[in-house]
Amino acid sequence: MKKYEVMFIVDIANEEVIQAAVKLVQDTIVRIGGTVTKVDEWGKRHLAYEVKHQNEGYYVVIDFEADPSQIAELDRIIKIHEEIIRHIIVKQDD
Repeated sequence: MKKYEVMFIVDIANEEVIQAAVKLVQDTIVRIGGTVTKVDEWGKRHLAYEVKHQNEGYYVVIDFEADPSQIAELDRIIKIHEEIIRHIIVKQDD
């Protein structure tokens, strides 16, 4: 199992959408066999440039451990959901 970090920006339509997106990513990590180690919600921030007609977004960073072969599946599932307007998955140094 390797250590990873996923950072994503959620559309700030309402609080329920934000919490559903955070829960979706956490549940997906667990479903692919990973372990969530830390959830850090940065909150609402102004975007550097407009993304999908949005000027603000809700930033979330989740640290987790997972098998490298499962990262592509996590990436695929995050891309499907429209409420997540941007994301990046980064492998952390051991």
